[in-house]
Amino acid sequence: MIKDGDFFTVADLKKSVAQVTGVDVQKYLKNRLVLNPDSYAEQNIQLYADIKSSALALDKQLKDSGFRTKYKFSYDYNIPGLSYDEIVRDAYKLEFFYSLAVGDTKKKVKPECKKALVNAFFDAARVSYYYAQYIWATNPSSRFDYSQRFNPQRDWGFVISFLLGVGFRFHPKDVYEFVVNHNNPYLNQAQRDGLYAKQLDFKNWCMDTHKIDTGCLVLCAEHQEKLRKILNRTDTPYFVQQVQALSKQIKAISERIMFGRLH
Repeated sequence: MIKDGDFFTVADLKKSVAQVTGVDVQKYLKNRLVLNPDSYAEQNIQLYADIKSSALALDKQLKDSGFRTKYKFSYDYNIPGLSYDEIVRDAYKLEFFYSLAVGDTKKKVKPECKKALVNAFFDAARVSYYYAQYIWATNPSSRFDYSQRFNPQRDWGFVISFLLGVGFRFHPKDVYEFVVNHNNPYLNQAQRDGLYAKQLDFKNWCMDTHKIDTGCLVLCAEHQEKLRKILNRTDTPYFVQQVQALSKQIKAISERIMFGRLH
């Protein structure tokens, strides 16, 4: 299993995920559990079986409804060796251990197995963090500032939320919104309710006014405003967007050519 400070490959990461989620926590507990990591993941995945990504679904709806925009609310992450479905499944399998760690498991654990169970939790938390580190390394723009202050054990919930956001192909800014605001384990219920109400108001406006369903997508304020402009047809004209996109492509090609010359 990967240890702190190790350099690791995606193969090492997959092996560590399999090792930590393959631990039979049942043997540490007095009573049998209804779910295990695999069944917990499958149960959660089936909740969204009809729409695997609200971000992709939103992009498709805009196109199908005739809203001309070059902007995408989904995001193409650089995840060599992984797939989005794999990230979601792994995140839920790791979340199974997190749910036990923050639940009432202490009341159910066999006294002589307490240390072994705690070690299993620590391993799952560390592997979750290594998973996030891999994505941050291959996608620097997804780091923002929270990756600098995450602690593998203390902020385990944050890390799981980050992995799920990436797996659902949320834009990095929306992942941040999802992780730090909406899924922040330190929020009280009143704060959660307030954030949910604001998202719901915007979601209802999109549906009631324009028949666009944002699904489970958690949009940051910037993207709410962007989507509002697109739906109200007050966004940058499409032909201007095309010119801007072409300009970016030319600049990127020029930079690659210049980089090749310098090396």
